[in-house]
Amino acid sequence: MDDLPNVVTAGSSTRIRFPRPGQVEPQPARKDDPNHEVSLGVAFVNDMGRDGFQQKPFKFPVGTVIVRETLLPSSTTPERLVVMIKHEKSFNRKANGWEFLTINGEGKRILRREKSGKCLECHVAATENDFAFPEEKPRQ
Repeated sequence: MDDLPNVVTAGSSTRIRFPRPGQVEPQPARKDDPNHEVSLGVAFVNDMGRDGFQQKPFKFPVGTVIVRETLLPSSTTPERLVVMIKHEKSFNRKANGWEFLTINGEGKRILRREKSGKCLECHVAATENDFAFPEEKPRQ
């Protein structure tokens, strides 16, 4: 992870440096999404990946880090962080180089690290957007 200065991994600990939002009220969870049915959260992207969201379809450079905090409805502290890190395509050809991590809410322990599995099974639906889902439009 030497090429990703905002992600520091040592043994089973990972530290991701992102600015914390001010008072942000997360969007309600979608009822049709069983994986995130009871979760709320805010997503962050590092500076390297920011422009990837401006392209249509999305396209992210190596070094992009996308983090989504998962909050339970009654909490202000993340239950966990879900992370996507963009490596060279050869790192994970099935996912265009993406690595998927689940990290505890304190950002100190990797709970799951995968190149395939449940994360990829879901994100393959966003293949045309470099495996990242577009932000939902606010509900009226």
